[in-house]
Amino acid sequence: MDATEEDGSAVSVWFPGVLEPAKRFLARLIGAHEWQERTPMPLRPISRAEVPAAAWSALEQACGSLSLERLLVIPGTGKRAWIGGQLAMHTRVVAFGSDAVGHWTEDGGAGSVERMPVGELLAIDDRVVLLLGRLSLIGKNGQMAVRYNAVARPLIRESIVWLRRRIAGSAFPTRPSFVWIGADGDDRSDRQLPHKWEYILNGRDDLRIDPPADEMVAAGDVVEGKLFRDGPVTGIAVLGPRELLIAAEPPTDASTPRYGVDLTAVPRDHLRDVGWSGGNLRIRLRADEDADPDPFGSPADPPAISRPLDVRLFEAMRVSFGDAVEWAEP
Repeated sequence: MDATEEDGSAVSVWFPGVLEPAKRFLARLIGAHEWQERTPMPLRPISRAEVPAAAWSALEQACGSLSLERLLVIPGTGKRAWIGGQLAMHTRVVAFGSDAVGHWTEDGGAGSVERMPVGELLAIDDRVVLLLGRLSLIGKNGQMAVRYNAVARPLIRESIVWLRRRIAGSAFPTRPSFVWIGADGDDRSDRQLPHKWEYILNGRDDLRIDPPADEMVAAGDVVEGKLFRDGPVTGIAVLGPRELLIAAEPPTDASTPRYGVDLTAVPRDHLRDVGWSGGNLRIRLRADEDADPDPFGSPADPPAISRPLDVRLFEAMRVSFGDAVEWAEP
């Protein structure tokens, strides 16, 4: 088959077996229809003229004060074919406002707005597969998801760091700690992580919201330079005075490269407990203790985040964090 065909099957000429597993995984992550959208590149507007007037008005009303540096405009598209599908995308605008995060979508009129109040936000989960990103904001009463072209991830992450600082609450006692459990399940004494993870831990300016002086660090079976690999998802975890952060590989199989790093951020004020079961890390969140009880008399399950993770990273977290975190029973 000619490698220039547009139906996507030509990928298998050059990378046997890559396309179908990637399609299946993307469909699981963000929905069989929505993943087929080729999301345009978001842009940060430099003037009000670059923001649809209806979007600015609606978002200002829903989110409070707005600034251009905390806005992202995701242009719409006409119908275009990609891997056998034809979908049109409406223009969208994401705003990190003074009172809430808002997601405006054009609809031919004033547009529709989904919002997450800053005061209700419990955790932030940012994941990516190849060029498709998904930012999830987990609140006391639900979630809000923003899908975006991952090429623009640096723009998104600047606002995510700003938002993380907004929702970070009290500072808790910490102590310097570093635990690295490698492939054989042994505690590695070498503190020099592979280049990628060393850079993520010590070189990136969007990893922390607090200085790294007194923080607890855990590392799993991190390896160097293996984009195509099977096996459990691994990475690093950092417990600082005000926040728990998990930085881990995207959960792909051996035929799909593990580009990028997923970030999960939970203020310690909102951290109930952490557990691991069936290959997944589960972080339960603490909402208001005086929330309305279940009408049938049983307590409602607390909000939670679940993601695939290597048990060796979880074990390193337990050793490094110790009693600074509540650990859930298996």
